[in-house]
Amino acid sequence: MVIGDSQANAGNAVPTSESWVSQGLAQAGYVPRIEGYGGTGFLKSRPKDGHPSYLESLKTGAYDLPAGNVGLVVVQGGGNDLKYPDGKIKAAASQTMEILKSKYPDARFAVVSPLNQSGNPASRRIEVAKVLAGVAAAQDAVFIDATGWAAENDLAQYLYPDGLHLNPEGHKLLAPVFAKALADAGLAAVVAAVRSN
Repeated sequence: MVIGDSQANAGNAVPTSESWVSQGLAQAGYVPRIEGYGGTGFLKSRPKDGHPSYLESLKTGAYDLPAGNVGLVVVQGGGNDLKYPDGKIKAAASQTMEILKSKYPDARFAVVSPLNQSGNPASRRIEVAKVLAGVAAAQDAVFIDATGWAAENDLAQYLYPDGLHLNPEGHKLLAPVFAKALADAGLAAVVAAVRSN
């Protein structure tokens, strides 16, 4: 189950099921369920579209969360929170995690940083990623740093003109990178082998 932004929810004529987050989770053995809205973050909302922030969505029940337990909860994003100070991002991300951990006490958790599409080492996105890494550590969650992925995998050519969102081919190329990061962190789905005698 994913709480995320447009990287998870896709958009720009890319179906949610074909986002790099969704495809990567599927490649790691999960059946992804994506909740979230483009343009939102831990603090950032999109009032004109009626989309609250992650934290407000959880507090108000705006997300359609699974009732039972889930194997993995992924909280992806932060790229829309760049204008907020670190302390406020930390507080909102911490509360987001606390709500989710109380709802899914048996799940494993991962926090996935924003992408750094420009590859700029001085990007505010890297600073936000550091804040989220601290939150993940405090919440006993795995932190997956995605800030280097766009540059490391030469994905700039697969960005739409807005410079933020990947086209379908870009999502397809980034998905195995995410799947490998999950596996490397020990978060690939556990499939029980059933043997008959």
